[in-house]
Amino acid sequence: RVGTLMAGFKDLLLRPLETVAFEKYVMFKPGTGRDLFLVGKKARLCAAADDIARDLAQPAIAKLAESMKPAYAGTKRDIVWTEGEGVLRRATLLMLPEEASRVVASVRPDVIGKQLHGAIAGKDVVLAVALEEVTAAGLAASRGLSPYTAKKTAKEASACRIMFHGAEPSEATLKQLDVTASSIRIAQGLVDLPPNSLTPTTFKELVLEAVSGLPGVSHYSIEDTDLRDQGYGLLYATGKCSPHPPVLLVLTLAGRGAEQKGVALVGKGITFDTGGTALKSRDGMCGMKRDMGGAAGVFGAFLTAAKLGGTASGKPLHCVLCLAENAIGSRAFLQDDILKAFSGLTVEINNTDAEGRLVLSDGVAHASLKLDCELIVDMATLTGAQSVSTGTHHALILANNEELERDVITAGKASGDMVHPGLFAPELLMHEYDSEFADMKNSVANRSNAQASCAGLFIFKHLSETGYAGGWLHVDMASPASAPLKDYGTGWGVGLITKYLGVI
Repeated sequence: RVGTLMAGFKDLLLRPLETVAFEKYVMFKPGTGRDLFLVGKKARLCAAADDIARDLAQPAIAKLAESMKPAYAGTKRDIVWTEGEGVLRRATLLMLPEEASRVVASVRPDVIGKQLHGAIAGKDVVLAVALEEVTAAGLAASRGLSPYTAKKTAKEASACRIMFHGAEPSEATLKQLDVTASSIRIAQGLVDLPPNSLTPTTFKELVLEAVSGLPGVSHYSIEDTDLRDQGYGLLYATGKCSPHPPVLLVLTLAGRGAEQKGVALVGKGITFDTGGTALKSRDGMCGMKRDMGGAAGVFGAFLTAAKLGGTASGKPLHCVLCLAENAIGSRAFLQDDILKAFSGLTVEINNTDAEGRLVLSDGVAHASLKLDCELIVDMATLTGAQSVSTGTHHALILANNEELERDVITAGKASGDMVHPGLFAPELLMHEYDSEFADMKNSVANRSNAQASCAGLFIFKHLSETGYAGGWLHVDMASPASAPLKDYGTGWGVGLITKYLGVI
């Protein structure tokens, strides 16, 4: 099945023709021939428009900004003029909404990402924002150039420059933004790749090519029947039907200085989800190539950390990718099967389409038993119920301590990858998994009882069974992984994790 579209996709993601670079703000000069995008809230937008209008001797730019009024989805206006021998030049002004509630990033990265997507190739983007908004605004803008396409008309080489007006980020910050934006775009491309290009095997190959030569990075993998033989019964069962066998890929970035407990990032990497024998409908199956968005997000965060010298604490950083294709066929696992997890728990399958929690449970158990960690983070496009709980722009998080939850919410607003807590209450919810024949079932009895939170707590149960006593963070980003950009991958999670770990 793989072949027709596979060739060259690694280059599209790792060496894209359309590039993004962050630079210090410079005076614009007439005659350069580059179109520009100017973004900001009313006061800052008008101040930037005044400066640019003077630079380009185009007072109409300032007048246009002054005449604009903010709206809930942003207000966008174009102005066109000629330079030199009739060369058309365009400036697009995007006025951001003034409103931002306490759970929303003040610079409104949701609006920036949506309005700039597909519109900034080869242009200069000026973000008129405060210094504390630079990261969220910059990373939102970088999402504007999705790298993957299979169209007959290929993308052309171009360079987008992103600058800041009214804030002067340091050279170090600009480098961090460059590296993080590159990783976000790789994650975007991974989510957009079709399943006849991205399989567990080719996902692993792309990851290893991306980290090749990076100092301090090592890896190993457990694949196919070795997973079964070594006790990873949940990951193996999920992927065994596919001609592309399941993979547990583990990357490690060595820590700095004295030996320390590490941090593990565990990602759900279901490269396509048919639902298995609980088969999805025709329409319900479309888009299931994106069911590896969690693995893309944590890998992007790991790659950023590896390129920027690691976490702020110097702790070892691990990335555990649980890669599988949940296929349908004669070897598929079945409803009523009882499987043994790497945690030692047995699981009665009552829904083969609740496979994400299965592969992640083996992943977090591996992190606990094999990697000596003090913090384990799992990230996944886990449940449709996530968007019911927290919407299309906020991932749902669960944390086993209040300080961790609070700090991750802060990192979400600072990075633009916004989150909101679900219900961490295993004493109220775990009865949903009661089984007469195994330690637990894999799908809830009552789908109206905090279903998205229950899904995360299934994973926590397996982690707890290993004796793990450190910090745990669960991130369900099913909707933010693609919905904000009309089903294009957003690269969600890279900014959140790197901000929380102090990489950026």
